[in-house]
Amino acid sequence: MICAIWGWNFVITKVAVSHFPPIFFTALRFLLVAALMLPWLRWRKGQMWLVLSAALCMGTLHFSLMVTGIALADDVSVVAVVTQLGVPIATLMAVLMLGERIRWKRSLGIALAFGGTMVISFDPKVLSYQGALILCLIAVTVMSFGQIIIRRIRDVDTFTMQAWVGLISAPSLLLISLLAENGHLESVQSASAWHWTSVIYAAVAVSVIGHGGTYFLLRRYPVSIVNPGFTLAPVLGVLSGVMFLGEQLSARVLIGTAITLFGVLIVALREAQAAEACGATSAEPALEPIANRMAGQ
Repeated sequence: MICAIWGWNFVITKVAVSHFPPIFFTALRFLLVAALMLPWLRWRKGQMWLVLSAALCMGTLHFSLMVTGIALADDVSVVAVVTQLGVPIATLMAVLMLGERIRWKRSLGIALAFGGTMVISFDPKVLSYQGALILCLIAVTVMSFGQIIIRRIRDVDTFTMQAWVGLISAPSLLLISLLAENGHLESVQSASAWHWTSVIYAAVAVSVIGHGGTYFLLRRYPVSIVNPGFTLAPVLGVLSGVMFLGEQLSARVLIGTAITLFGVLIVALREAQAAEACGATSAEPALEPIANRMAGQ
């Protein structure tokens, strides 16, 4: 269910940003997230600098870049695959910044993930909107940096983190939108029930149910069972683009997609095994990188 929610969100976001200015749409989303998560908002003494920095990375910066990339891309299927590079990028950052060690299997997975994306990038159609993919890659890199910050935070649960992400993101995204976009009032006045439903879906289904459901699963089941299953999300994202937006995928894109997702799966499996070895089958630190890794959805 969680993978379906995240996978369908690519299509829903694409439709929403065809009506709302992209960053303005995201500001509306996080305004609702902040309102819903307000009961869990807590000031954590000694942790707030890290909390606010992570919220800025995983909210404002990540989503302003991501939704703009989705708005500019012709195919959300390709975006759904490219965003999964956040998994190997986060692993590489952990190696460079936290001194974590990886062996040949995860190294192979990382190489395959990036190699598959290169295959996709050289598709003639994809070349026409490479700028959109570059924005999405920068977005997942910023998200990965936010994950590194998250790993340094102590005693801040998922719901409290979500509350701070919403509280920081909503006003800052709105300010960026007012400075960089136009047509806000017109988009609000002409928005249909479907357009408002897309805002509610992004806030309630993706952020609250999706991330909350991840928290629920990881508190009850081993990481090695739950984490690899999230690789299904981009597959459903690709299928949703084909089914609902009529996207046509070339053989090159399909091959590159298969290579990328296979590489991501290898990394996810190895990270899950490493978490198991560290006894993180249900602990909060194991939750944060995994749950927020998918926040690009």
